[in-house]
This record gives sequence, structure tokens and C-alpha cells, in this order.
Amino acid sequence: MTGLALLAFLGAGYTDRGDGKFTRNVRAGLRYLIRSQDEEGCFGMRSSQHFIYSHAIAALAMSEAYWMTRNPRYKRPAQEALNFISRSRNPYLAWRYEPRGGENDTSVTGWMVMALKSGKFAGLEIDPDAFDGARQWIDKMTDPEFGQVGYNMPGGTPARPEGLQDRFPPEKSQSMTAVGMLTRIFLGEDPRTSVAIRKGARLCLECPPVWNPDDGSIDMYYWYYATLALFQVGDDSWRQWNKAMVPAIVRSQHPEGQGSRTGSWDPIGPWGPDGGRVYSTACMVMCLEVYYRYDRVFGLGR
Repeated sequence: MTGLALLAFLGAGYTDRGDGKFTRNVRAGLRYLIRSQDEEGCFGMRSSQHFIYSHAIAALAMSEAYWMTRNPRYKRPAQEALNFISRSRNPYLAWRYEPRGGENDTSVTGWMVMALKSGKFAGLEIDPDAFDGARQWIDKMTDPEFGQVGYNMPGGTPARPEGLQDRFPPEKSQSMTAVGMLTRIFLGEDPRTSVAIRKGARLCLECPPVWNPDDGSIDMYYWYYATLALFQVGDDSWRQWNKAMVPAIVRSQHPEGQGSRTGSWDPIGPWGPDGGRVYSTACMVMCLEVYYRYDRVFGLGR
């Protein structure tokens, strides 16, 4: 959660420098991550089955912090974190929960690619084979006819925590399709000419953001990735998504006067019980930062 919170702060332009409103928060978060890094470069404890997610998100935050500040204090932790990502990749393909565990999934792979891409932007050393493996995995998971990207089965549906499949039906989300789209774009595929990206965009537009706590369609993880991907796609696809995304998010934020909930979003959705209010709020903030977080890779018109 520290990594996600830092990404939200960094995306708004807050760093550890100066005397800004959140300078101390960012500085404390980055120091915490550095203290939590082990001798192999992994951030945080490995007690959870999903520790690799936490590492990828923390690595992304540290790489962005170094990229934005050029503070040498963050260069070594960022580089070591990226080295751990490269060493954790399964031979010839991608990533899942265990370093070199032999299994792959689209969700973990998406976070790893984002961290590596950020590191590359920052001028850190990146294993180019990692990008090739990620591209092969996304190709393997993409249904060639409709463009849907599977979690660990070609064209399959997103994963759901045990016991929440009925409450949050996987078919109401295109989270893995959005991850696949963004991964393709970050690896150099042009959304203006890519058939797979265009098909994915159409699927996402069939599942637009709607804040309805009762119908099982809220999936903040999906909204975050689709917002990033469709912003890169641009044109009418982005305009349609943005038109639905902004009111769904802005109107559901807790207003002033609600105590500790003020400014936050309720952790509704399949991953809300795991991530809590920090997760939900960071994801929604990062959706609203998309306009200035990353430039369009191919300079597409807005």
C-alpha cells in the first residue's frame, strides 16, 4: 500500500523536495521502502502469496521517484529492485507469484512491465529480454478474434478472490484486456495500427465505469488500467471512456465533513477487501491524474 500511495502523490507532482504540502509524506514513504528492501533487491516481506505484486508496485514508485528527482539516494534501490524483477522472470516468458516459479499471469506481468518501463525512462539498466518475454505472453493470452486478454488462459476472464465471483462477476470487467493493451503500447505497439489494441478498446468501452455498488461492476483495478490504456489510444475511444470515468469517480468521493473518510473512496470491488481504503483511494486518484501522468507514447491527438 505504501507503493500505491506514493504513486498517487508522485503522479500529482509531489516529491520529497521543498516544503510542499505532502513532502514529508513522500519522503517518509520512500525511506520506508528503502528500509524494507532485502539483500536481493526485493521490497517488503515475502510472507504473503502475493508479495511479488507489492514489490512491483514499490519498484515502480521508486523508479518514478528517481526519474522525477534524480536524487542519487533512490538510484541504487530502484536499480536493485529492477534487477530483482529481471531475475524473477520465468525463462523465456513472464512473471507470476514466485520468482522463476514456472507459471505466468497477465496481472503480475503488467505491473512488472510498468516498473521496467519507468526504470528505462529514468535511465536505469533494463534487461531487454524481459520485454520480449512479456510481449510473447500477452500475445499468447489474447483471443485473436475478439481481442480479449486472459489472466492465465487465452481469452479468459479476470481472476476473482475466492467467494467473490458471484458478487463481482468476472464478465463485468475487462481488466486483463486493459493490462494487455497498456503492455502492448509500452512495448512499442502503435494503437493507431494495432488490431489487438483496437479490439481491446472496443471491449473496454462495452464495460464503462459506473458507480453502482449493487450490480458487481465496480472494479477499480480495471478502471485504473483501462484509463491508462485508453488515454494512450486517444481519439473517440478515450473521449467515450473519459466521459463515463470522470463522473463515476468524482461523484463517489467522500466530501468534506466525513471525518477520516473525507476525500477517500469506499473500497468496493473484488480487491477492496484486500487493499482497503488506501488501495481504492490511490487507484481513483491515479485515474484522475492520467491527463498529466504519462505523455502519450505516440503523440496522439487529445
